Amino acid sequence: MKGENLIMKLCFVASIGGHLEELAQLKEIIKDYDSFLLTEKNDFQEKKLCSRTYYVSHINRKERLFLIHFIKLWIQSLYVFIKEKPDCIITTGALICYPISVISKIFHKKVIYIESFARMHTASLTGKLMYRVADLFIVQSDELLQYYPKAIYCGCIF
Repeated sequence: MKGENLIMKLCFVASIGGHLEELAQLKEIIKDYDSFLLTEKNDFQEKKLCSRTYYVSHINRKERLFLIHFIKLWIQSLYVFIKEKPDCIITTGALICYPISVISKIFHKKVIYIESFARMHTASLTGKLMYRVADLFIVQSDELLQYYPKAIYCGCIF
């Protein structure tokens, strides 16, 4: 409606380590919106990026029980999505971002993917998957435009 402020709810998603560090660079955006974080459990002190944080178990695609853990990740992602009802997903990867991004697309929500700074010359597996899902695909190296021609090069977020 005219004159009415639209309040967007943003879901920030990143696995632990460098992906979460990259996401932390968006703290100015995070603080301006109703937002929450979906990340992996770990033994280290997490950054307080959002007012709400949801944790899922860390999984490795090379582990023996990967399929079982991946199905569990889909269920946990669906639970978080239904509970929070985000308008947009913003993610730096890795594997943790795929289920909630696909779920978001099913419900006609926007997905923004930022390819990792660690990928300056070659495409990542997550990037290849997310290129088909993301509404906005951002790369931090112009070399990656050869792999992702519809991506937007924006330079480094660090």
